[in-house]
Amino acid sequence: MDSSAARRERARHRRTDALAILGTLGLLERWRPLGAPVLVGSVALDLVVEPDIDLEIYSEAPSVAQGFAALTPCAELPGVRRLRFTNALDLDDKGLYWRLDYEDHTDRTWQIDMWWLPHDHPGPRATDLVDPLRNALTDETRDAILAVKEGAAAQGDPLPGVWVYQAVLEHAVRTYPEYLAWRARTPTGGLTSWRPTPGRKS
Repeated sequence: MDSSAARRERARHRRTDALAILGTLGLLERWRPLGAPVLVGSVALDLVVEPDIDLEIYSEAPSVAQGFAALTPCAELPGVRRLRFTNALDLDDKGLYWRLDYEDHTDRTWQIDMWWLPHDHPGPRATDLVDPLRNALTDETRDAILAVKEGAAAQGDPLPGVWVYQAVLEHAVRTYPEYLAWRARTPTGGLTSWRPTPGRKS
């Protein structure tokens, strides 16, 4: 049977890989002249299963032209396979989005999601979830999250992290089958402003 120690070790290795990729591509350095980049999501929480990296960048006024000027040079770097863009300033997400696909030395493709948002973005914002989650997580709930995520990954079912965190912390979900049962009775589409209940350790 797989152990919690093995799951934690795999997550640590994946996070190390993710941080190395950020350094190789220089993404934080590329964004800093334009705003304040924040590492969010599973890499920030040390709960990495899928090869995904999430950044949010905050400034007064996100700019399409400046964003492309910062990121277009990445397209010439070894391993970069694709760069996509969506202007969602007038949509629910209210920001500018770039996705960069990077193939590492093992031929695994990492998806790097970058949202450039204004300082007065109404939310929900992933950056507002990082500290509350760090405070709420225990060794046991961390292991449950990794178990759910790895179970999903084995079935080719990549899960939005926020719903896994909610299921584990608020509804005592501990396995991927339990998560599937919870998801079947819970709306998980669209944006969510969920935060862990303060002081609650599920």
